[in-house]
Parts: sequence; structure tokens; C-alpha cells
Amino acid sequence: MENASKALIIAAEILIGVLLLTLMVFMFHAMGTFSKTVDDNIETKNTSEFNINFEKYRGKTDITAQDIISMGNLARQYNKQMDSEQLQIEVKGVSRKYQAPHKLTDEDTYNFIQEYSMVAKTIDGKIVEEVRYFECIKIEYNSRTGKINRIELKNLE
Repeated sequence: MENASKALIIAAEILIGVLLLTLMVFMFHAMGTFSKTVDDNIETKNTSEFNINFEKYRGKTDITAQDIISMGNLARQYNKQMDSEQLQIEVKGVSRKYQAPHKLTDEDTYNFIQEYSMVAKTIDGKIVEEVRYFECIKIEYNSRTGKINRIELKNLE
């Protein structure tokens, strides 16, 4: 009888051990899934925050030279951070040296603003300066990351 009760106690201890081990494996798996979900949510938030900087220009026809330089600076900063040219901005209808604002030097940036900010027109015999505008004609996304990787703009002149 003593051996039978000891055997029952040992069997109960093994059963409790197996249950605890199963519970620990289940908790480990649940925590891993939760952690992955949190990581995915953070990545989605970061992607949305990145894209919103450029999405505001989608379909706009009143983009100024200063806006283009701002986009170029953001793209240059992001590309430097990623250590590759992952975001490209192309401007059509401008001099060749200004077609990639994310690659412009400080001097070229200044010259671009001087050349493409205003346009002089003659109205009723008077010379009037008007703001020169650009249009966002295309935004493309990286299929893997979901982040914007190419923006095309066009000079409306």
C-alpha cells in the first residue's frame, strides 16, 4: 500500500510537471505572438509617419520650389539614414541639373529656388511676378516595405 501511494504521488507530480511545462510553452508562444504584433504595429506606424510627409503632395498642382526642396531634403536625410538611395524625387520640365532635388548641393538648391520660385509675366503692359507651381504626377511605393520610394513632379510652366 505504501508503494502504491508513493506511485500515485510520483504520477501526480509528473502530471503537474507536464501541465506546468505545457503552460510555460503556451505562454512563451503567446508572448512571442504578442511581441510580433507589437513590432508589426510599430513598423506600420513608422511607415505611415514617413509616407505622410509626401502624401500631402499627391495630386496637388500648387507645389512651390520651396516645397520641392523640402521634399528633397527629407529624401536626402532618409537616404543617408538608410545608407542607400531608397527614395528618389524626379522633377520634369526643369534644367537637367535640378531634376533630382534629393541630390542637390546647397548652392544648387539656392539656384533652383531663385530660378523656379517666380516667373515674370507682362499683364496690361506691366511686368508682374507670379509664383511658379509644380504638380505631383506620380507617387510609387516599395512593395516590400510599403514606404514611398519615388515621386514624380512636373513644372506647370
